[in-house]
Amino acid sequence: MTTFSSAGLSAELYYCRAYNGGKFWANTHCRERNSLVERIMTVPQGMPFDQQVELGRQQLNGRNTSPGVTRSVTIVQQHQASPTTSCDALDARVKHYDAMARQPQSGQMQDWISAERKKARDQQFRMRC
Repeated sequence: MTTFSSAGLSAELYYCRAYNGGKFWANTHCRERNSLVERIMTVPQGMPFDQQVELGRQQLNGRNTSPGVTRSVTIVQQHQASPTTSCDALDARVKHYDAMARQPQSGQMQDWISAERKKARDQQFRMRC
């Protein structure tokens, strides 16, 4: 999975499956839309939703990102947030992963949550939050 977390500049994109079988993309957890999580992708924060969905589709299909998306990611990663804001964002992310881990999830999803939580904690340590 491609990760764009540079100083907390990543967001989560959810690929959801409705109970009737339909699938859709969302930037909020699928349960908020009475749906099941098919997959969670990490995408650049601040990128327009349409571009995040395109990047999510590429990740879903196992393709590398296109040069246009890579340029957008580079621009987003050059933006530096204040340390306090980044620390707060990382703390919120860890709490979010903790909440996700308390929900019934597959083993694969629990492993993903654990890995993403570790990345956020490592970033906090590097930033001395």
